[in-house]
Amino acid sequence: MLEWLTGNAASIGVWGALAMVLLVPALEAALPLIGVVVPGQTAVVAGGILAYHQRVPLAAILVAALIGAVAGNIAGYLAGRHWQHGLLQRLPQRWRRPQQTDRALKLIARHGGKAILVARFTAVLRTLVPTLCGISGTPLRGYLAWSALAGALWAPVCVALGFAAAPALPL
Repeated sequence: MLEWLTGNAASIGVWGALAMVLLVPALEAALPLIGVVVPGQTAVVAGGILAYHQRVPLAAILVAALIGAVAGNIAGYLAGRHWQHGLLQRLPQRWRRPQQTDRALKLIARHGGKAILVARFTAVLRTLVPTLCGISGTPLRGYLAWSALAGALWAPVCVALGFAAAPALPL
């Protein structure tokens, strides 16, 4: 998938690649089902590959990845805050696990910022924790601070992975 993504991103130019690196992580956290199709981390790693091959400026990829991560987290948080448990009720019955949801909400309430930080680096949690933080009533100010810190750590790590893998993946 990574080769397909980088090949297509290279063909859509700088602005298309930057849009991919910003929008895929944002949509992953804002609309959790998107992350199942194309994980945000894959798009950001592809951005690192494109930066290595000088198709897109490295600094622009880093900024786009950071903005996408934080914007998606904020959108997911706000969705959870607005729709509360009604959002969970909209999930298909086979996906609902009330005991696990309650456990996750208690863990978020107890660990707060650490949960946000760990979630940014964990595929499934990255898509769910922002919404669960909104549902649990995590204070917005603290959430934003932890989300920004998590994005500021996550974006360069993912871009660096792509940059390091790029010599083995010619465009």
